[in-house]
Amino acid sequence: MKKVLLIAFYFNQVNEIASKRLRALAKYLPEYGWEPIVIVPNLGKLNMEGLNCEVIQTPYEDMMDKWLKRQSREKVENTQPIIRDSTSVNNKVLSKMVTFAGEIFAYPDGMKYWYEPAMEYSSKIIEEENINAIISSSWPVTAHKIGKDLKKKYNLPWIADLRDLWNMNPYINHTHIRNYFEKRLEINTFNYADALTTTTPLAATTLSQLHPNNLIQAIPSGYDPDDFKKINTLTENKNTKLNITYAGSLYAGKRDPTILFESLKQLIDEKLINQDKIQLNFYGDSGNLKEIAEKYNLESSLNIGGFIPHEEVLEKESKSDILLLISWNNPKEQMFIPGKVYEYLALKKPILSIGYKQGSLKDLITETSIGFHVSSLNDTKEALVKFYNEFNENNIITFKANENIDKFSMKNTACNFAKLLNQI
Repeated sequence: MKKVLLIAFYFNQVNEIASKRLRALAKYLPEYGWEPIVIVPNLGKLNMEGLNCEVIQTPYEDMMDKWLKRQSREKVENTQPIIRDSTSVNNKVLSKMVTFAGEIFAYPDGMKYWYEPAMEYSSKIIEEENINAIISSSWPVTAHKIGKDLKKKYNLPWIADLRDLWNMNPYINHTHIRNYFEKRLEINTFNYADALTTTTPLAATTLSQLHPNNLIQAIPSGYDPDDFKKINTLTENKNTKLNITYAGSLYAGKRDPTILFESLKQLIDEKLINQDKIQLNFYGDSGNLKEIAEKYNLESSLNIGGFIPHEEVLEKESKSDILLLISWNNPKEQMFIPGKVYEYLALKKPILSIGYKQGSLKDLITETSIGFHVSSLNDTKEALVKFYNEFNENNIITFKANENIDKFSMKNTACNFAKLLNQI
């Protein structure tokens, strides 16, 4: 069996989508002929549940912790007090100075001090073991700096996996100076990569604009069937009301459920839906849900469950009729697929997705036939009526996904990485 060195900063956060992707590689790559050895920072107790591979923790010190220690030493050494006139400090100027300092000192990211211990431990493993290839995964991009320098040092095949894009990420904004150096760093780094991977075809197309000569492949993430063994996903619901459930953050209104409430209100007024047969369940932060419900007179249909453990969330979702997915209705969302959708896929429940009118998420839902993706009031009403009528007739809503759903399992993710490793 060949061996691959996996450089994974995020690995121990078992319920985070970043860790799920990398833990799945560590877990399933051996099934496809590749034995992983994983390099991670020491962030506390290592969780090896479900894994049977070698995971090596390196020393790690966060940039902010390092800076605070330095500041503490300087205060002790400096016996002369520094006198400042607080009235002369302009908050806006100070804020800009802090931002500018962050742009300089957190280059290329705040985890940059992981580079030296990770290089040391990785080099030792490569020299002691018969390593055949390297995979580095960002965020942080420091992981790719490590991958590049290992590639230069040992000339091993190297895959740089971008769960989120680097300079082409629409949500990252830097100063013009930082952008200039950041883009140069990305191009120089990936000139050494044998392949670049990302999570959606649209992200891969976007990435190719900056790296036209690189082999780029979209390898989606997915769900791990083992994570849901304790959940009976095939149990028929016996709900007297149509239960629609959302679990997650609303991100201060960026994920806006207003269109759902407005659609339901109109359908109730049009006597196409009986309000007494609708239940809206929200778990996570409540945002302004109460205000929205009051605006549309839907308080009696709203259940705000607050924050509950993830195991309980899965139980609530498994007993729901429809799982609600809300994403930001913004063009920037087009290339992204929220990790929550993979959890919904595993639970085998119909999905109502509300978000931007086109993009990777809509493509996934259309390709797999797992539900509806809507962005307008009329489309939302149409989807709700279809769900409601089916529930009213059968007291259940059937999960109608096709065989394409299998593409979005973590086993398939690992299989695609193994194929790429064999190719390069």
